[in-house]
Amino acid sequence: MRCIISGHGVAVTPAFRQMVERKVGKLPRILPKIIEAKVMLSAEKYRRTAHITLVAKRRIFSSEETAGDLAAAVDLAVDALTRQVRQVKDRLRQRKPRASRRRPGPRPEAGEPRLPEEGEAAPPLVVESRRVAAKPMSVEEAVMQLGLRDDQFLVFTNAATETVNVLYRRKNGGLGLIEPVA
Repeated sequence: MRCIISGHGVAVTPAFRQMVERKVGKLPRILPKIIEAKVMLSAEKYRRTAHITLVAKRRIFSSEETAGDLAAAVDLAVDALTRQVRQVKDRLRQRKPRASRRRPGPRPEAGEPRLPEEGEAAPPLVVESRRVAAKPMSVEEAVMQLGLRDDQFLVFTNAATETVNVLYRRKNGGLGLIEPVA
């Protein structure tokens, strides 16, 4: 972390500079992604002001505190920054997590329906549904269409029988055809 200390109407001594760097140097413990800290110290008649700006990876934190003593003003400004950083981190922790893109776990075998465990909700009956327009085509055209797609199945209207058929990929690499029986 780079620390830039400047004074306006104040002579910043090396001892005071070390004290400010030490106090600001404690901030990366609670926010490790701090890139730069800018400290502006100013003195007016009976007021001493410390303005501290933290440039972090995705945020900028700033605080300005006034006190009778310059060291007290720096302490108050560092405390205010600490409070701001904690508020942001708490807000991020309490935010709802995004939907994860995990792969589903191992599936039970086709003949073994899995019972929900204690405290677990029953699985829904319909996992996925989509509407498909059944286009009239021959079986050969349907094989070509399925070869061009990444889908596992193709719903089409058989031009010869005028019934809805399903062409699907088998696990062994072949194709299967489902025809309704009247």
